[in-house]
Amino acid sequence: MANKIIKKTLKTKLDNAKGYWPDLLPEVLWSYRTTFHTCTGETPVFISFGTESVVLVKISQPFYQTSAYDAKANDEQLALNLDLITELCD
Repeated sequence: MANKIIKKTLKTKLDNAKGYWPDLLPEVLWSYRTTFHTCTGETPVFISFGTESVVLVKISQPFYQTSAYDAKANDEQLALNLDLITELCD
C-alpha cells in the first residue's frame, strides 16, 4: 500500500518530467513519513521513534525541542516507551 501511495504521489508531482523522479523521491518519502495515516492515527515517524519529527526549517530558530534536548533523559524515555509499546499498540 505504501509503495502505491508513493508511486501515485511521484506521478502527480512529475507530470511530464518523468526523468526527475530520483530528485523528488526524498521529498515524497518525507511527506509520506510525516503525514498522519487513518489506519493508525499516527505518522510512521511517531510509530517508529515515539516522537514527531522536527522540520529542518525550525532547526535554525531557537526551538524548544532542540534547545531542551538532553541525550541521557532522551535515552531513558525511549527505553520506557519501548516497555510500554504493547499498550500503545492495543
